[in-house]
Amino acid sequence: KAAHSSLTQDGVNAVEVAGELIAFLRSLSRRLRAEGPFDEAFTPPYTTVHTGLIEGGTALNIIPERCVFEFEIRNLPGQEPDTLVDELQRFATERLLGDMQAVDGACGIDWEPLPSYPALATPEDGEAVRLAQRVARSNAVAAVSFGTEGGVYQDAGIAAVICGPGEIAQAHKPNEYVSLAQVDACERFVLRLLDELSE
Repeated sequence: KAAHSSLTQDGVNAVEVAGELIAFLRSLSRRLRAEGPFDEAFTPPYTTVHTGLIEGGTALNIIPERCVFEFEIRNLPGQEPDTLVDELQRFATERLLGDMQAVDGACGIDWEPLPSYPALATPEDGEAVRLAQRVARSNAVAAVSFGTEGGVYQDAGIAAVICGPGEIAQAHKPNEYVSLAQVDACERFVLRLLDELSE
């Protein structure tokens, strides 16, 4: 609820409420880092929670009536992100909402799910992994800590592996690139895959 900043008792500061929610998310992140669950195949080996965007307020002397922030959960296979969202929403209901509505009953917190995809957990001894190993001419198996559509395929009953050119350390920043050597290796991989599938 907006009000002049000289009358803080008449307003509900949406930025401060969002700040408390973000601090709670930070505490979840610390707990997961310290207590797990853990899977050493991933880097980092635990589920992560991250707040990436926040927007609120119009002027310093006006109590902001609105604040929007976005957070993400990158969960390990087998850990349900919904349980962490439930914790956050319980905290909001039990610790924040009452104080907000004591000032104005119309105050509230809205939640809007953003697009999501399930974590991928392909068995290392699965046929898709063996095929990728043959075509890559490597017995190496690793997990990646970034998101792909692989989990969507897995949920649809289609075995999936993640392979391809590029390094995540070079992604999502200025001058993002894939080296020509990696593109060449990818091309050779695809050609061997076509040969394998045509037999």
